[in-house]
Amino acid sequence: MDPQIISDQMKHMKKIKIILLISTFATILFIGCRKDKGNYDYQPLSTVNIAADMDYVDRNVFITPDSIDLNQNDSLKVRLKLNQSMGTASDFNYQWLITQYTASNPNPSNPIIGSAPQLATRITLPPNLYRLVVKLTDKKSGVSFYKHFALNVSAAPWGNEGWLVLQDESVGGGSDLSVITTRDGAVKGKVYDNVYSLFNKHQLPQGTYKVNVVNYPTGTRVQRVSFLYPDGGLEVRSTDFADSTKADSWFAISPGAINFQLNGSAGGSGGGWEYIINNNQISYRQVSALSLKTPPIYFSPPFIGTYTLSPFVINSSNSDSYFTLYDKVHRCFLMIRADIGAFVPANPDIANKHFPTYTGTAADLHPTMGSGFDLNNMKNDLVYAENAQPMTTTNGYWNCFFRNDNRDTTYLVQFSRATAYLNNFKTGRYFLKESNCPGINSATMFACPTYLPLPGGAFYYVNQNKIYTCDVNTLATSTAKVGLTFPEGTVIKVMKAFNSGYATANLPSSEGKVLIVATDETSSGGGNRVYFFNLNATGDIIGSASNPTNLYTGFEKIKDVVFKKALGR
Repeated sequence: MDPQIISDQMKHMKKIKIILLISTFATILFIGCRKDKGNYDYQPLSTVNIAADMDYVDRNVFITPDSIDLNQNDSLKVRLKLNQSMGTASDFNYQWLITQYTASNPNPSNPIIGSAPQLATRITLPPNLYRLVVKLTDKKSGVSFYKHFALNVSAAPWGNEGWLVLQDESVGGGSDLSVITTRDGAVKGKVYDNVYSLFNKHQLPQGTYKVNVVNYPTGTRVQRVSFLYPDGGLEVRSTDFADSTKADSWFAISPGAINFQLNGSAGGSGGGWEYIINNNQISYRQVSALSLKTPPIYFSPPFIGTYTLSPFVINSSNSDSYFTLYDKVHRCFLMIRADIGAFVPANPDIANKHFPTYTGTAADLHPTMGSGFDLNNMKNDLVYAENAQPMTTTNGYWNCFFRNDNRDTTYLVQFSRATAYLNNFKTGRYFLKESNCPGINSATMFACPTYLPLPGGAFYYVNQNKIYTCDVNTLATSTAKVGLTFPEGTVIKVMKAFNSGYATANLPSSEGKVLIVATDETSSGGGNRVYFFNLNATGDIIGSASNPTNLYTGFEKIKDVVFKKALGR
């Protein structure tokens, strides 16, 4: 056969195939549009040709002509290109709106974002996948045309993973938030200053003393970021720190006077129990992927008992509804179950008798020669408590630091968190002698790495302008040495080991192996600083105050520093 004839036949077949595909696609679209419950009038699809004019868009935002990818709070500009058969831009009325992409995602509360031929707006929606829709209505016929774009909103650089630095502001009299976009100091991050006031157009209340991050179960992709201040609290959106709710809406029944001391959760488990300690009493609430979509979710009224709580909660890794607490008046531990609102074990609420009677001997409880401890009778003040292993570790250890009234005796109690205690501890208490651990009896801060073998391990403590590393040994043989010395007059404001809050599968290799220190060095001309220090295999601090792993400067007076993980991890 003539090659030209074969070529002509192939071209003809290709044209038929294209026509069939276009026809099939148009039919599918037509059927889909007919199912739209809005019952809009549609122009025959063969005449519709609406597209973004790619000569007038930001190509870093438009990944394809139909796909948009930007960060929260970024500006979005879209100019349309119409085919000539539709007429000119002035022949139509316009409505730009953003809707859910899938049925499982919520619709924005204010979906309409524009009514001009060209869209120019700032996208403030929480990170998620949305559908951007533009509706064109012919002014003469009333017929409407629609164009859909996939719109992916990512967290702003300061709303993803990083360290939140709460500061008192020298101008304005309030507080504000900076964000360091680094995980563990290994990569130099960028500092975004005053991100709270930039978005909300006002500062945080004067005297704000704590920024708090609560991680809900990983699958919910939700975090709670709150600020605590005298007589109140404020929750903000975790991706951009936009004002959300105030403390008076956190409770179905007002708790009366507000003096928030702690807000947290075990994080990552299916139950999603969150707690808050207010005026030495605990309240809690349970969250889920479903309930988070239908706020408000109220904290329970305070769990009433004979106790007065210290601001520490020891979570169980087996169930985040079990809270091990400390009564600072009667100086004893107790445990409650949030899911049933009861003591564990279900004993009467009698101080110093919340657990079974101690089964050890008097020798086990000797102040310096014994290493046992009685949960019902600890006899001293709990000055600090922190997990000494990642929260992803089953029955992981906690470090609890106690000090007597005379402030001449300090000791460490180390035990595995659990859902029940037999109260038979014959080991786990370490007497910290001042002669071996200089300044321990007046130490103001503690921090615990989470990667060393336990029981034992190490911890860090602050005394004036020095940070000490203490190696934990049996009885009274623990020893400490100076790990860091800052300039004379330095006030160490915050010291924390890197605890990311990530789920087991996403736990960083640097988990617990970095020490973060915030200082006020204005007396020596250094200003306010945030340091990162790596820790070696035995827990020693690598580097010095003049040679840290990483250093960030230029802050206002620092009040608190906390890590915020990325969502969904």
